[in-house]
Amino acid sequence: MIMKILKWIGAGLGAAIIVLGVLYLLRTDPVYMISGKRLSGTERPYPPDWSICNDHFTIAVETRPEDPHSVTTICVVHEGSLIIPARQGSTKQWTANVVRDPRVRIKIGEAVYRARAERTLDLTPEDFISALLAARPEFGERVGEEPPEDVWFFRVGPPGA
Repeated sequence: MIMKILKWIGAGLGAAIIVLGVLYLLRTDPVYMISGKRLSGTERPYPPDWSICNDHFTIAVETRPEDPHSVTTICVVHEGSLIIPARQGSTKQWTANVVRDPRVRIKIGEAVYRARAERTLDLTPEDFISALLAARPEFGERVGEEPPEDVWFFRVGPPGA
């Protein structure tokens, strides 16, 4: 009897693994820490300003147009530009993709925007944290005293720039 129950449990687990594997292969948008593929949503024209991100806790960034790879991240508007950080930027696949090819798609809510992202070295972690706290004071308790190391920043611009 116990062996029969264990076989059914094993079959159920096997089926669940297969279903999860298929769902993973067919995924579009990223889910938390799990990267995605081509972003779903309605493509919109490049926005005149990025204040729309202030209404969203996270955004999604899609890189590598020929074989889309997307991630979930935060952003901030700094001096009119959309800035996307990458903690441990030297180790991330998406940052390497952007350095090779700056074409990206940004998803905010259900809207998707074509853009270009370029790494910027003129922004400090302190600048970013200051802009982040101005837009989202609730992050104050999450920000440590020392800024994290190996943070890369990407400035987003229009797709043809």
